[in-house]
Amino acid sequence: MGQALLKSRSANPATDALSMAEAVMRYSPATDAEALKLLRTSFPDRPLSLRVAALNLLMRQSRRSAAAAR
Repeated sequence: MGQALLKSRSANPATDALSMAEAVMRYSPATDAEALKLLRTSFPDRPLSLRVAALNLLMRQSRRSAAAAR
């Protein structure tokens, strides 16, 4: 799975995942499933592991926002 990240377009896969997550957030997905679907359709040429990394960033951000709202 780690090798798929090495096939990313930039030298830093984390940057790719972050930019992918930011692109998906423009659509304000209501669920994680919707976010993953957006990642799949928006970035079909990117490895699954990179899309999952972007989804992980989105999920972490969502948890942090929920915790801050308490």
